[in-house]
Amino acid sequence: MRELKQFLILGLLWGGLVSQSSAQNPWQQDRGEALISPFVSRYQADFYRDKSGNKIPFEQDGLFQNYNPRLYFSFPIKGYKINLFGTVPLFFNQYKDANETQKNTDLGDLELGLRFHLKQLERSYLLASVTAFIPAYQNNNLPYAGFDRLGMEARVMLYGNAAWIGDTNNFHKVEAGLRYFFPDDPLQLRVYASEGYRFAKKLVALGELDCIFSNSTNAEFFENNLQLVSDFGMVKAAINLGYEFTPDFAIYGGLFHDIYNKNSGIGRGFQFFSVIKFKK
Repeated sequence: MRELKQFLILGLLWGGLVSQSSAQNPWQQDRGEALISPFVSRYQADFYRDKSGNKIPFEQDGLFQNYNPRLYFSFPIKGYKINLFGTVPLFFNQYKDANETQKNTDLGDLELGLRFHLKQLERSYLLASVTAFIPAYQNNNLPYAGFDRLGMEARVMLYGNAAWIGDTNNFHKVEAGLRYFFPDDPLQLRVYASEGYRFAKKLVALGELDCIFSNSTNAEFFENNLQLVSDFGMVKAAINLGYEFTPDFAIYGGLFHDIYNKNSGIGRGFQFFSVIKFKK
């Protein structure tokens, strides 16, 4: 579904700003470890771009907005080689124009998946994941929470840090995935990249690019229900600032804005999240 771009930031700092330590894969949870990441975002859009790239305001001063709290978790199944992870989302959706106001509070698509350590490549790690998206709602109140369809995704990831920047003060993440919703569409290509940099003892700057290219036979655009739009393209940029209280607890906040849209609402907003690690 078009996740109203609060982003794939959950679990973003599984490994943190890591060094080349004795950990088999610092981006995975190992035996005796677990991670949770509470997250909340606010998204809004009052313009969209059509398939030709034209910027168009919503009719009658329309505004779509939502708040999206969610909880991400990750823990080992077979040590660091296989992790079970998931996300429980909640949406507070609203569309308002000069004539009406529509509100809906509902769970979204529950995410449950397995993430696999494949190989260490010097200072980087190659991983892969398989994820199911299970609707935990019924589309009986506008704006809807999603497609109300089962989705499956396969994703490959490359995580690591760059020696030319420094041993322990940076990290990068690059991901690419294909997501399909049954029984017939949409099919989505999803690409994500981020770069984190510690510029003080406990302060971290984090930049992101999040891209979704969704293909569907249903090309209709719904300005009052963006989460039902299934044929679209978008690229979102975000900048976050984080404070690491301890190596196992950090809080982040940031702003995001779409920088490319095709048949989609031009989204903007803010987000806050924390990363909490547990060890026996």
